[in-house]
Amino acid sequence: MNHLSMDDKRKLAQRYLDGTCTMEQEQTWESLLLEDNEAMQLHIQLLSSMELRMPDMVDAMQFTDDVMNRLPNHFYEKDMCFVEQRRRWFEHPVFHYTVAACLTLLFLSTGLFDKLVPGDLNVITKEHTTSYSDQIMDITVTWLDQLKR
Repeated sequence: MNHLSMDDKRKLAQRYLDGTCTMEQEQTWESLLLEDNEAMQLHIQLLSSMELRMPDMVDAMQFTDDVMNRLPNHFYEKDMCFVEQRRRWFEHPVFHYTVAACLTLLFLSTGLFDKLVPGDLNVITKEHTTSYSDQIMDITVTWLDQLKR
């Protein structure tokens, strides 16, 4: 596709931007845009020159409203149905956080966490030259090794 001359590329780009080319020419130009930097630069130049010839938009809000009113409703009806559906109480994130907090309190109060790690948990309170994070990592690695056995 890079075999097109600069003049042919310019003509094809102009037809593409004017909307007068065939479907095959559109596909050719679009793939050329992906592969050829020269074609991309030409496309950007032609777009810039077209922008200067276009009239200024008088009322941008009115234009946006007109476009939105012309869109068929089925484009966003699916989204509206999703918004209107209410979540069931057990699908709400607060429910999950509450359950997690209750389980944590239950495990703490029953001493389940203490039973998971046999041995002395006062390793952290002893004064060592290693940092607290290293001590916690050592405890965690030891605990994981004991779980694997």
